[in-house]
Amino acid sequence: MAEKKFLIVMRSGPIPGSSYFIEKDEVFLGRDLANDLPVPDPEISRRHARFLRRGDSVYIEDLGSTNGTFLNGVRIAGPQQLKDGDLITLAENTVMSFEVKGAATEPLRVSAGKAEPALYTPEAPVQAAYQPVPAPVPQQPVAPAPTPVREKKKVGWCLIVLLILLALVLIVGVVLIFMPASWWCALTFNQLPGCPIY
Repeated sequence: MAEKKFLIVMRSGPIPGSSYFIEKDEVFLGRDLANDLPVPDPEISRRHARFLRRGDSVYIEDLGSTNGTFLNGVRIAGPQQLKDGDLITLAENTVMSFEVKGAATEPLRVSAGKAEPALYTPEAPVQAAYQPVPAPVPQQPVAPAPTPVREKKKVGWCLIVLLILLALVLIVGVVLIFMPASWWCALTFNQLPGCPIY
């Protein structure tokens, strides 16, 4: 039986078409260059996720990233086993596919119209002969049609103006009631009974 090889192919993101073999038991992925798989995307955390190889299985685990790790469109909270063809989305823009290859199958690099086997080194990722798949675009909820608010604003302003006028009448009334008699005389030019005549 041929030994399985596990391959990560970046479909879209900063380096579309790049391929990475998962050869170690633990492979770290993130924005920091110290990771096994550095991905230069500002939306990805410094240490975003990791791949865990256990026998003939590979798992992916989010390491508490800010923008999340998604497996086939669903955000993961714990380690999830990967299957051939699974799509892994990091943040919003980077999409990778997980592929299982037999020992005889190698990723191909297309150059000058012919395909040739690619050699993998961790420093230089292999270019795969795949077309990048655009990242899934989240569906935006459709907003309901705006309700006319012009009448509400008109009623609101009228109510405010009416309250201000009522307050002014009330203040003037209180002042007139409690105003000293000398002011009344002054207002009526001493025409009221009891006002001093000059």
